[in-house]
Amino acid sequence: MFAPTPPRPAPSRAMTSPLRFEVPMRTCSLFAAIVTGVVAVSGAGAQAATSRQGAITGRVTDQSTGLPVPSAAVVVTGSTIGALTNDSGVFTMRAVPAGTHQLRASRVGYGPAVRTVAVTGGQSVTADFIINHVPFVLEEVVTTATGEQRTRELGNTVAKLDAAKLVEAAPISNMQDLLNSRVAGVTLIQQNGNVGFGSRVRIRGLSSASLSNDPLVYVDGIKVETGSPDLTVFSGGGKPSFLNDIDPDEIESMEIVKGPSAATLYGTQAANGVIRITTKRAKPGRTQWMAFDEEGYSKDVTDYPGQYYSQGTATGTGATRQCLPWQQVAGQCTITQLFSRNLLRDANTTPLTSGYHGDRGIQINGGSEQIRYFISGGLDHEGGILQMPKMEQDFLRQERGVTVLPGEQLNPNELKRINLRSNLSALLSNNVDLTLSSGYVNSEIRIPQTGDNTQGILGAALFGSANPAKAANPWGFARPAEGFSESIYRRDSRFTNSLQTNWHPWSFITARGTVGLDYLRYSDEANNTSGQGCKICGLNRQGLRTINDYTSAKYTVDLGTTLTRQLTSRIESKTSVGAQYIRDRLDGTLNTANVFPPGITRIDAGAIKTSGERTIETNTLGQYVEQQFGLDQRLYVTGALRYDQNSAFGKQNRSARYPKVSASWVALENGGGMRYLRWLDELRLRSAFGVSGQQPGPVDALRYLSPITSSVLGGDQPAVTLAGLGNEALKPERSQEFETGFDAGFVHSRANVQVTYYNKRTTDALIQRVLPGSLGATVSRIENVGVVTNTGVEVSFNGRLIDLSNAAFDLNVEVSRNKNKLVDLGGLPPITGFGYQNRVGYPLFGLWWPRMTSYSDANKNGIIEPSEVQVSADPQFGGSSVPTRTLSFTPTITLYKRLTFSSLLDRRAGFVNLNANEWFQCVPTQNCRAINDPSASLEDQAKAIAGGTGLGAYLEDASFWKLRELSMSYAIPEQYLGRAGVRSASLRLTARNLGIWSNFKSWDPEIATQGNDAAVYNFVQLTPPRIWTLRMTLGF
Repeated sequence: MFAPTPPRPAPSRAMTSPLRFEVPMRTCSLFAAIVTGVVAVSGAGAQAATSRQGAITGRVTDQSTGLPVPSAAVVVTGSTIGALTNDSGVFTMRAVPAGTHQLRASRVGYGPAVRTVAVTGGQSVTADFIINHVPFVLEEVVTTATGEQRTRELGNTVAKLDAAKLVEAAPISNMQDLLNSRVAGVTLIQQNGNVGFGSRVRIRGLSSASLSNDPLVYVDGIKVETGSPDLTVFSGGGKPSFLNDIDPDEIESMEIVKGPSAATLYGTQAANGVIRITTKRAKPGRTQWMAFDEEGYSKDVTDYPGQYYSQGTATGTGATRQCLPWQQVAGQCTITQLFSRNLLRDANTTPLTSGYHGDRGIQINGGSEQIRYFISGGLDHEGGILQMPKMEQDFLRQERGVTVLPGEQLNPNELKRINLRSNLSALLSNNVDLTLSSGYVNSEIRIPQTGDNTQGILGAALFGSANPAKAANPWGFARPAEGFSESIYRRDSRFTNSLQTNWHPWSFITARGTVGLDYLRYSDEANNTSGQGCKICGLNRQGLRTINDYTSAKYTVDLGTTLTRQLTSRIESKTSVGAQYIRDRLDGTLNTANVFPPGITRIDAGAIKTSGERTIETNTLGQYVEQQFGLDQRLYVTGALRYDQNSAFGKQNRSARYPKVSASWVALENGGGMRYLRWLDELRLRSAFGVSGQQPGPVDALRYLSPITSSVLGGDQPAVTLAGLGNEALKPERSQEFETGFDAGFVHSRANVQVTYYNKRTTDALIQRVLPGSLGATVSRIENVGVVTNTGVEVSFNGRLIDLSNAAFDLNVEVSRNKNKLVDLGGLPPITGFGYQNRVGYPLFGLWWPRMTSYSDANKNGIIEPSEVQVSADPQFGGSSVPTRTLSFTPTITLYKRLTFSSLLDRRAGFVNLNANEWFQCVPTQNCRAINDPSASLEDQAKAIAGGTGLGAYLEDASFWKLRELSMSYAIPEQYLGRAGVRSASLRLTARNLGIWSNFKSWDPEIATQGNDAAVYNFVQLTPPRIWTLRMTLGF
C-alpha cells in the first residue's frame, strides 16, 4: 500500500524548553496613554454630556414588500453611534448628541437610505426608513481588526456571506457546505465522502511548504481552533475538521479576509487569510421562537469498476492460471475464459447502503432594549453509507458463535453532535453595551477503515478477485469482516466563550474590548477485541486499545480605541490604536496497549503498553495603529502598522513589523451624471498593500532534548538525545501582497461586478535543510530560505436579471484564477516526497511521477505488449495538485415572493490527480479490465503495462464540473397559520451532489486520500453521496 512520509512528531512535554517571551512596556505606551486619557476625561464630563443627548427611534421596511427588515444597520454619519433593527424592523439609538445629524440605514442586499434629523437634548425623535433590494452596496458594513467599517472605506475586498439567509435556502449541513464554491479565491479541498470528515480551506493558493496553509478563524471576536489535526489512530487517510463544530444555524454572517493586504492588523498567522464569524445577535422585542426539523437520506450512486479475471492454461503444463492477453501473445499461456464481477454492486458483498441525515433545532430570541437574549440548541445525527456486507455478517456469526453483532461493527460511520448557544446583550448605560457569547459543542464521530489501508473497506472489494476459485473469500487484503471489527472514534467537547464591550463616551470616540477562551478537549480512540479484527495486522489481532486525549486552549484579549473627527467640512479623520494578546496551548497524553485476555479491553489489562505526553504552546502580543483620512465621503487613504512579538521567534529576531497602506475612491455614485455611461451607477476603485506572517513551529528555534530508553549493562535506563538543533535566527514567514481592483454597479444597482488582481510574495519561507551526518546531531533544521509567489484574478458578479411583481431571477457568478510558484529554495535541492516535489520554478506540492512517454501497437495484433511501451526514467512534472481555475454559478428563481428555486454549479480546472484506484487494480492486483480483457482500448492496455515502472501513466487531468446543490423552498402564507398559533412556516426540499462531469477516469477527481497538501493521490475513498433532505421551519 502507499506509504507517504509521516509528519514530524511533536516534542514531548519533558523536552519542551521554557517559553521565552518579553513584553517591553514602552511598546504599549501609545495605546495606554490614549485609553487612560479617555477614561479620565470622559469620567469628568459624563454627567454634563448626558443632559446634551437625546434618542432616535424608527423602523426600517422593504420598499417592494412593505415588510420589516431585521438586522439592518442604522448609523449616525461621521460618528461611531449606531444600532441594529430587531425582527420587527425597529431600532433605538441612545446617547445621540443634540443637534442635526445625517442617518444612514443599510443591510446586506439592500441599497442605503439617508435621512436628516434634529435631536433635542433629553428627548426622542422618530426616523423611519424604506430601503430597496439591490446587489451592490457601498454602505455595507464589515468587521475589521479595528472594528466595523463601511465597504467604501476599504482599499481591499472583503467577501461577506449572509449565512442566515443561505441556511434558509440551500442544503447546508456544516461549515464546509456553507463555504464551498461561494466566494472567488476560496477553495475547499475535499478528502472523502465519509460522515464527519472535513475539507481543507485554501484562500488564494498555497504559501508555505512547511507550515499550515489554513486561514485563521474568529468567532465573535476570538480566535478558535478549526484545524484538521491528523488522527492519532490509524484509519487509512482523511480526518475530521474542527471547523465543522460550528453550527451554520447559529451564524448571522461571515466575512472572509483573503490575504495579507487586508489581514495585516491580524498579525502573525494571518498570512493565509482570516474568516470572521458572527453568531446570531439578540434583538429587542417580544420573545420569538423558531424550531426546525430536517430529515433526509443519502445514497452512493457511483459507477464503481468491477473485477476481472482472465483464466487460461499454462503452455506446456496445461495448469490453470491467470493468463493476461500480452502473456498469451508471448506464448506463455492460452486464455480460456474471462470472468467478471462487481463486489461493490453485488447485493451479497457490497458494503454500501443508504445513509441517513437528521438535524433538529430550536432558537429563542427577544428581550428589552436594556437586556436581550438569543438562545439556541441543535442536534445533528448522521449515518454513513457503509454497512457490513451480508456475506461477512454470516461469516462473523459463524466464526464467533453468536447471533447478534455489535452495532458499531455493522455500521462503522456515524456522527452525533449537540450544539448549544447563549448570546446575551445588555445596554449598561446610554454609552456602554456588553455582549456575552457562549457556545458548547459535544461531538462523536465513528470512523471507518478506509483509504490507504490493508483493512480498508472499499479497497477490500475493489481489489478483490473474480476468480471463481476464490468465491468463498473474494476480498483483497483483509476481508471486510475484519476491517469492520475495529472501532475508531474521535470525540470532542468544547466551550467557546467571549465577552465584548463597546463604550461611546462621545460621538467621536469608541473604545472596545474582547476577551475570550476557546477550550477544546478531544480524544482519538481505537478498540479491537482480542481474537477479532485484521489477521495480517500483527499484534492488533491479539487486542488493541488506544486512548489519546488532547486539550486545546486558545485565549484572546483584544482592546482597541477609535477616534473619529471631522477636520474640515470635506476631510474626516479616523485614528485607531489597539493591542491583542493570543495564547495557544495544546496538551496531550497518548496511551496504547496490545495483547489482551479474551473479552477484556481495559487499557491496563494489555500486556504491551506504550505512552507519551505532549505540550505545545505559543504566545503572541501585537499592537497596532491605523490612520485613515476621508475626503468628501469619496476618497479614503489608510496607513497602518502592526508590531508583533511571538514566543516561537528566534533570539535574534524577537519581533516582527507588518505595514499596510490602502486607498479607496468612489468615482461614481448614484449615476453621477455621466451621460455617456448611463448604465453605470456606481464605481469604486481600490488598491491595498499589506504584510502579514506565519510563525515557525513552537520549538523550531530551540535546541532541545528528547527522552529515550537506553540499555546499560543489560538493563533499561532513562536517557536523552538531541532532538532539535534549533535556530536562533529563525523568523516568521513574511507574506506581502498587493491588491487592486474595482467594484461597479449597473442598471440602477440591480447588478454589480467586483474585479480584483492580487500579487502575493512570501519571503523567509521556512524550509527543512538536511544537515551533514558528520555533525552527529539531528538530520535537519528549519531555516528561512524560501520564496513563494501567488498571483491571480478574482471576479464576482451578482445581479437581479429579472425583477417583476411576481417573479425574480437572481444570478451569482464567482470566477478565480491562481498561479503559484516556488521562486527560491536558498540553493537547496528540490524537496521530494511521495509523488510530489517542491522544485524552483514550479508550484508547491506539484505532482511528479515517471510518465508513459509513448506506446504503439507495432505488430497490429490489437494487444499492447511490454516492448511497445516507453516510460521516462525520471519523474516528470504532471501539474498542480490544487485547482488553479474555479467557476461557480448560483441561479435563483423566486415566484410570488414565496416559492424559490436555486442551484449551485461548480467548475474546478487546472490541476491533476493520481488515479491510484485504477493503477492498483491494473498493476499490483491485476484485476482491472484493461489488463485482462483483449478488447480493452489500446491506451488502457498501455497504461496498465507502463504502470509497472511509471505510476505517472495514471496521472490524469482532474478538471470537473459538479452540480452541487438543488433546492426548492416555499413560505406558507400567513393566513393559513393564524389558527395554529404559528407566526411563520416554510418548507424546503433539497439535494446535494447530483452530478459529476470529468475526463478523470476514477469516480471523483476531487478526492485527496490523505487530506493534506503533500502526498496528493486519489485512492479508495468514498465520494460524497447524493443527499436528499426535507426541512420544515416554524416561527412562533
